Amino acid sequence: TTTTTATAIATTTTAASRTNENVQRFRDRAEQLSERALELQRRARADAAELRRIAGLADAKLGTSCGDIVERRLQAYPYPVAFDLSSRGEVLLVLLLNDVYTIIRDLESSLAAVVASARQHPGDIDSSASASSKDGKWVPPSSFERVTTKYWVKEDDLSQLALASIVELPLMVYGRKGGRVLDRRDILQPPPAASSGAVMSTRPGNGTPWPSVSSSISSVYLDSPDLHLYSERLVRSEGAKLLRIRWYGDAKPSGNDIVYLELKTHHEKWLQDRSIKERCPVREKDVPQLLDRTTGRWDVQKASALVRLANRTDDEELIKDLSELLLRMRNLICSLQLSPSVRTCYSRVALQSTSTNKIRFTIDRDIRVINERSSSSLSKSWCLDDEDTINSSCVIRLPYCVFEVKVSGADGAPLFVAELESAEAIVEAKKFSKFLSGASLFNATTVCQLPWWASDDAFVPFYAGAVEPLECEKNRELPDNVPLVHTSSKSSNTQSTNSSAYGFEASSAASSGTTVNTDLEKSGPDKRGVRRRSTVFRASFLPMTNRQQEIAPKRPARVEPKSHFANERTFIQWISASLLIITLSQLLFILGADRNVASAGIAATWLIVMALFIAVYALATYYRRIYLMRHGRPYGYVDFVGPSILTSSILVGVILLLVYSYQAENSSTVSSTLVQEPGQCIRRSLQGIPILELQPSGALVDEDKGLLLVPSLHRILALEDGLPNDQNAESPVQEVANIPGANFEALEYVGDRIFALSEGGKESEIIELEWTQEHLYSRHLTEVHRWKIGLRGAEAMALVPSSDGTSSSKLIVAGLNGDSKDSSLSIDVFDVASLNDSTNVAMKYSTLNKKTIAKGLREEKVGSMQYFDDGLLYILFDNARVVRAFDVETGEILHENKLPVAEVGSELEWEGMRLQRISQSAVSGAGSGLRGSSSLSSDAALILHLALDTPAQVWSLRLNEKGGGDEHWTLPKCALH
Repeated sequence: TTTTTATAIATTTTAASRTNENVQRFRDRAEQLSERALELQRRARADAAELRRIAGLADAKLGTSCGDIVERRLQAYPYPVAFDLSSRGEVLLVLLLNDVYTIIRDLESSLAAVVASARQHPGDIDSSASASSKDGKWVPPSSFERVTTKYWVKEDDLSQLALASIVELPLMVYGRKGGRVLDRRDILQPPPAASSGAVMSTRPGNGTPWPSVSSSISSVYLDSPDLHLYSERLVRSEGAKLLRIRWYGDAKPSGNDIVYLELKTHHEKWLQDRSIKERCPVREKDVPQLLDRTTGRWDVQKASALVRLANRTDDEELIKDLSELLLRMRNLICSLQLSPSVRTCYSRVALQSTSTNKIRFTIDRDIRVINERSSSSLSKSWCLDDEDTINSSCVIRLPYCVFEVKVSGADGAPLFVAELESAEAIVEAKKFSKFLSGASLFNATTVCQLPWWASDDAFVPFYAGAVEPLECEKNRELPDNVPLVHTSSKSSNTQSTNSSAYGFEASSAASSGTTVNTDLEKSGPDKRGVRRRSTVFRASFLPMTNRQQEIAPKRPARVEPKSHFANERTFIQWISASLLIITLSQLLFILGADRNVASAGIAATWLIVMALFIAVYALATYYRRIYLMRHGRPYGYVDFVGPSILTSSILVGVILLLVYSYQAENSSTVSSTLVQEPGQCIRRSLQGIPILELQPSGALVDEDKGLLLVPSLHRILALEDGLPNDQNAESPVQEVANIPGANFEALEYVGDRIFALSEGGKESEIIELEWTQEHLYSRHLTEVHRWKIGLRGAEAMALVPSSDGTSSSKLIVAGLNGDSKDSSLSIDVFDVASLNDSTNVAMKYSTLNKKTIAKGLREEKVGSMQYFDDGLLYILFDNARVVRAFDVETGEILHENKLPVAEVGSELEWEGMRLQRISQSAVSGAGSGLRGSSSLSSDAALILHLALDTPAQVWSLRLNEKGGGDEHWTLPKCALH
């Protein structure tokens, strides 16, 4: 049995191999025939071109009419004018080769089935072979998913495309049994014009078998008056819809004939959902009800009634689904005010295997777009009828045929498609749309964008002519002699375009009738091969009014939610950078204020301006990119300017901060350092007491005794008042008080006694002192009484006399209130009359507003105070290195002066100040001062005594007064070196 089986398999395999060799020879001969046909086509075209050239030369030289004779002969059998699929012979060749390849594929399939069956069932080979050869009737699949790629192809290249396509797939004929298209009668039938010599028609289907394998398809697309569906479909935004009414066949359906309402919805890939096409059959006579918006929205019952009339045999579940679909279509029509806009008509040939749906080819020829909104139409139907006449300019034949490759799943396109594309016989037309073409052609001046193929060489003349209002829009009332064309898809009276005025051409015969018969091949675009789309719009073809019209990108950018999030994140980063620059500007402002660098403030202002500019630029860029994404632009996102501005701004800001910081340091060490100068800036001698035991914290002038009293820890030192000269500047310091446990911060005369402010750990004290043992060389201050006050860190004290003379004077004490970690300025007022020997606690009378006193200062600590010149309260802010003069009555800051630096590292150590007026004729010596009076003599001078805490220093400066008074003064030059 094994031997018999092996022998049977070997015999079958050998026979199949021999048969396969024969089949391969048939395939080779068919391919040779295809190549010979294409070569004959190329030679015929070349010969026709040369004959035309010779005839033209003869006519020019000899005055003959050879050109007309050549044209007549070339159009007569057997010389078709183009020798392509418009001729009967070429169509028959394609159909015959299709049948040959169909037989070859069937034989190959049968042989493969026989060999496989022989291996599995050696004894039943004949029945297997017989079963494999049965023909079946092709039935279209109920559902499938395909990836469609569209290509443009010129009419002249259709033969090459058709011959290459039939090698892969057979021509598909709906309802036909078997795979063959022709029979013997079709092949042997002579050409209709062979005996008479009549001119052959160049229209597809006239005298050829082409109609037997092609079908006419017409679609009426609906859109709103503002072309909303066109705009959404052009940019392919999420949820973009397209609604059309389609029928098959030459004539427009009527009455109970079925038409198909199709709704296409586009979905983005990031939604993980495919674009869908939904179809609902309805009767033609029910379409006007559907388009009538005056009846308002429908309910489910209304939609279901129309669906049942057109689908009587369908089950209830399908009727329900179709009713819901029709209701959605109706709501869309009402909400967007949709009406017929553009009609497309074309002839389609399909190629597909009867056994698989993995791949399918379609070829659309004679594609025409018709303006359904032609004002010249008198049709009373919902769309143009077959017998309606419209202006010839409202029917445009597109310059290309369309070849579609539809592949299911991940299967790629056949190899011959790439070969044809490399040979430029076909050109990929990504997302090409007949609806978008028609809508843009008839509304070129009103749509927001033109489709990307508007810049293709073959389409430029169409859009160039459509820049001006179309003839169908300009001629609201058409005269009788305006050329018109029928709208029937079966009529050959359609109009093509060329690059002449408006791209339309009419026959002179149209003046006497309602139709125009024009040779489509003659009036179409130039016969050069398909050219790839230019990257630059041919503005030279277009009038000036259309050069500003936008053209949509060929490949719209893929926009997902994460694209918008990325745009928002980029905007936030820009704003963060702007805030960084503002921070740098604030640092420069602070630097300029603290270190007295005026130019730093100017630089900071410029940085703020730059930061605001960056913020505005970021906002503009954010919205510009939103516009680009919404319009699907694949370009324009790169920013060359913004990063340069941002980087430059930050770089400049950092450099300015470093430069001004360096300048501020130099200013602290050089420009503001005090320099001794006789008669202007005098550093007082502190000889007689170890310098490490000194910490000057205040100053008080005793003009009666000619002393400058300086408190220092538990001591009070006495120096000569006024402005010493070189001889007495080095006089030793005297100690006039030494009270253990005290920490003197300020001194003030109250009557004939001195009140000393002592700072304590938990609370401060006011100590009353008086002069005792007074003689020429021995003067001492002794303690009389003490009063405790609530301020923990008392620092300054000033006596303000009564303004009206009736009330008692007030003693103002400033210090820090609270613990060391959370302390704040407090300025308390005490009534001098309440300070008597009967009490040990000073009761606070009131408090001054510290926010007014320290307004605008980051450091509010007060080091010293003085009431001077009848109405002015001077306050020294030691950490801010500022002296302010306040009007006691109004609280107004009259002027502010920045103090110099006595020594590097001690910029914030000024603890005491005292103003004194002295006579110009006696700038030194006891009693030479004029005690704080406003009655100035002509030779008065203003002296400022300053006490430096660490290192211990006392300076006396002669101030420069402006206007001869105390309203404002400046430091001498020796304090500004």
